[in-house]
Amino acid sequence: MNKNNINGSVANTLLTHFNQGCEQFSQHLAFTCNGQSTTYQDLERDSRYFATYLQTHPELKRGDRLAVQLPNCAAYPVIAWGALRAGLVVVNVNPLYTEKELLHIYRDSGAKALVLLGSSVASVMPLLAQTGLLSVVYLPNVQPDADVVKENCQPYQDALKLGSCQSFMPVALEAHDMALLQYTGGTTGLSKGAILTHQNLISAAQGFWEATNVFEPGNEIFVGPLPLYHVYAFVAHIVVGVMYGVTSILISDPRDLGGFSQALQETKFSLFVGINTLFNALCHDEGFKQLDFSGLKFTLSGGMALDLTIAKRWLALTGCEINEGYGLTESAAGVIVNRGQHDRRLGSVGKPVAGIEIKITDKEGHVLGAGEKGELHIRGKQVMRGYWQDLNASNEVLKEGWLATGDIATVDEDGFVYIVDRIKDMIIVSGFNVYPVEIEQVVNGLDGVVECAAMARKSDDTGEAVHLYVVLHDSQPTSAQILAHCRANLAAYKVPKVIKVIDQLPKSPVGKILKRLLE
Repeated sequence: MNKNNINGSVANTLLTHFNQGCEQFSQHLAFTCNGQSTTYQDLERDSRYFATYLQTHPELKRGDRLAVQLPNCAAYPVIAWGALRAGLVVVNVNPLYTEKELLHIYRDSGAKALVLLGSSVASVMPLLAQTGLLSVVYLPNVQPDADVVKENCQPYQDALKLGSCQSFMPVALEAHDMALLQYTGGTTGLSKGAILTHQNLISAAQGFWEATNVFEPGNEIFVGPLPLYHVYAFVAHIVVGVMYGVTSILISDPRDLGGFSQALQETKFSLFVGINTLFNALCHDEGFKQLDFSGLKFTLSGGMALDLTIAKRWLALTGCEINEGYGLTESAAGVIVNRGQHDRRLGSVGKPVAGIEIKITDKEGHVLGAGEKGELHIRGKQVMRGYWQDLNASNEVLKEGWLATGDIATVDEDGFVYIVDRIKDMIIVSGFNVYPVEIEQVVNGLDGVVECAAMARKSDDTGEAVHLYVVLHDSQPTSAQILAHCRANLAAYKVPKVIKVIDQLPKSPVGKILKRLLE
């Protein structure tokens, strides 16, 4: 077995860091959520009980997959760490997925066990016969009807109690072993499972901590509004938390702005991790505006492009600049980040974190120079091992260790990276490349515009044309005023051909705008 001699423990895995963190920060608060608090001592004990419970199931072997289908809650980190300590692989599942999406992940992952809310049991139990799921644990937010609870369906607290009566058997793992099977958003078809190893997740956590460079282990409070089933939040709270003794305030429903603000009252939080649409909503919320921002050291944005107008609003409200970052499911979240006041550039996503290489290439694979637009490729310890059971898809994006991101980017002379847009989102008008983000940032700068989305539509005259969907505050400005603003600030071929005012933009649970749902 590979030994790194970290405090005399075996291979440098997530379990190494879990054991160290829970011992070093045992009395520190680890998580709070909806009035429930968990110390690192509690996390170690309860995750051990849950791991032991899993080990009592003879059908569950090392490397098997456990699906976690939960919103943010106090039990989530216990279940995730319990699965890892039992030698299982965590499969994060969005609880808002449709039956078709759930079936795909259950089947594709080959998950043998599932943890979900009691309110979901009735809809999921009929699907079990179509999957390889053998065991179900539920959190009784709602007690499911007795006629739908089968023998293999166990309440969470009963699972912990059963585990507490048995002896836990530590599992030996390696750094290259799969820890997380993280499914992509599936915006262009069925989602694919990215194989993320212990090394991937450790490297992601270390890269984040070193890049921010303003935090003290054991002395930080992180706000967690993004769902833990997303790799961005999983790394920031589940992994970084244990490695550096962080307290995470988990927000179960960030759309409940009143509850959100109440959870942060009388708290001097030091990190806020969010995305553009969330920052925008909070900047307009009166309750949030009354919070104490004096402890806020670092604000990090990722997941989608940061609008500069919203960034300025956040700075004016909190006194803390948003540092935009960049990452993918396939890279265990963030690989490029702005590093605060002295090493950041507005409009850029920053510089690569330690251990990450980048290059920009044209369609033929030639490496481009500073300022030239091409596809961004990354390489380093955070890059996934490949897609689960999909060699063709893996070979399409992974070549000689380089991951093709599918994003168009440039790099300036100082090494700052600028994301231009997704390759698949680019609009080609009369042969000219038009990037939706550029149009959206121009329109979002107008007073009265809440948010907007630009996308391609077929055109007999120009091949494709720009269609713009806009959400307004108090019905102002008018479509004519928006059009005039675009003509004054954009080249003629970039000006939207059609402007539609709508009540709201469709979004994923993470807050990403779902352009495919716009008519």
